[in-house]
Amino acid sequence: MTNLPPPPPPPPPAAAVIQTGVNNANMVSPWARLGAHLLEGLLMTFTLGIGWIIWASMTAGTGQTPAKKLLNQRVVDANTLLPVSMGKMFWVRGLVAGLVASIAFPITLGILLFMPFWDKRNQNLWDKVSNTLVVNA
Repeated sequence: MTNLPPPPPPPPPAAAVIQTGVNNANMVSPWARLGAHLLEGLLMTFTLGIGWIIWASMTAGTGQTPAKKLLNQRVVDANTLLPVSMGKMFWVRGLVAGLVASIAFPITLGILLFMPFWDKRNQNLWDKVSNTLVVNA
């Protein structure tokens, strides 16, 4: 009988790779996130809001907004790395996190708006509240 060496340990799950910051290549840069935010405002304005709502309802189940779709970005769950559902995009990320942000931003005099520039996972306040990441699709 021969003694075989033990098998190598399995690789870490993809979520662990992103959480430890080893694979930051997939994360959207703070500048690209700012661009998506500005483009979102332009799209809302030019479609008078109605076109944006229709477009957003068609892309929300894929973890994207219209601007994120155009810029090839996706919102994923930080634990599973799967695109977030339309419900999580609207309720948790939109309403709950939007409410928290609308209170926190004035209290910090807008400093929290720049949170992705110093956060190791480029997360903003609503990403932290909804436990999501924005990655390149």
